[in-house]
Amino acid sequence: MGVRFLRTCLLLIATAILAFASPAFAFDETTSTAGDWATCMECHYPGAMGNTGTRWGPHGGYATTTNACKTCHTLHDAPSGFKLLPGETIHATCMTCHDGTATIGEGVYGAISGRGLAVASGHRIETTSAVPGGNAADGGSATISFAGPGGKLTCSDCHSPHGNDCVNPFLGERQRAYRWGIMTLQTQNRLLKRSPTGATTSTASYGSDWCLACHKGRGPGLSEAHNHPAESKWTTATPFIYNNVARLNAGVNATATTLGPLAANNGGYLMPYPRTAEQTGHAPICQQCHEDARDVGSLSATGNAGTVKPYMVGIADGRSLTDNPRFQNFPHESTNYRMLVEATSTAFYDDLCLNCHPVQQLP
Repeated sequence: MGVRFLRTCLLLIATAILAFASPAFAFDETTSTAGDWATCMECHYPGAMGNTGTRWGPHGGYATTTNACKTCHTLHDAPSGFKLLPGETIHATCMTCHDGTATIGEGVYGAISGRGLAVASGHRIETTSAVPGGNAADGGSATISFAGPGGKLTCSDCHSPHGNDCVNPFLGERQRAYRWGIMTLQTQNRLLKRSPTGATTSTASYGSDWCLACHKGRGPGLSEAHNHPAESKWTTATPFIYNNVARLNAGVNATATTLGPLAANNGGYLMPYPRTAEQTGHAPICQQCHEDARDVGSLSATGNAGTVKPYMVGIADGRSLTDNPRFQNFPHESTNYRMLVEATSTAFYDDLCLNCHPVQQLP
């Protein structure tokens, strides 16, 4: 009787979850981890990359015992002839699951507008082939032939939909996984390509060099373009990366740093003066200026210490007004100018610069 009752309860729960799933293939990112115990895992395989324990959904872990392929490919009744996908383009296919334009705003693109805010900057998908700072000779814009319609930028230019040839596991800050209706602290692998946009140079880890694969004219040391110093292979053989950067310890008037991921710690955006032992000899990586909008805190008047504003992500996709950062959509969309960490929607202001250059230490 006990086993039969348990089975009945599980069936009722599974039915309820499916009843409230999103209309796109009955899939809702916030409840897909129910596949850990229900038949959903046949499509949304809870795989791991590099033994990190991070999920990749249907984008990897392929085997004869799963049905992951049919999550995106329909053999005989695809609505278009484009690789037997459910959408007319790669972006349209990705949006069947990752669309944030609905009122719940639980996707990558559209979560900001879904919360009633304006998108100030972002990577435009299937609308442009121009790359700001893409010209390595003079730092100007460059035109690149991307994988989208008409040679325009699309999702697969940066992400590997099948999890092939990706950078070392990059998890980011976004907390997406739900279990029993509660968001867990389980980040998911971003499946970033080692050679984004068909770059000729492969990048093993996500950091400045990954960005510079496309924005070639933003690197340090170029003869014609004078850019802000950025930590990369241009400057050192072993540069800081997103998963290993000096972060100021949390608290008021902190003076010491430790090495760790830039994610889930706003202390990585403050650089006291003089630099700490871990920061000495290093420039900031691109993501220390360009990331999700947030309040990182501030340096003291002399600049020798910093007060770190606590990192807080309690509810996914901007539902909470007090989360810091509220949205975790970088580099897709941002509420800030040019995807800067601290800025208005139309311009940057001095507070961003003063995170590393305190007034009393200026020449």
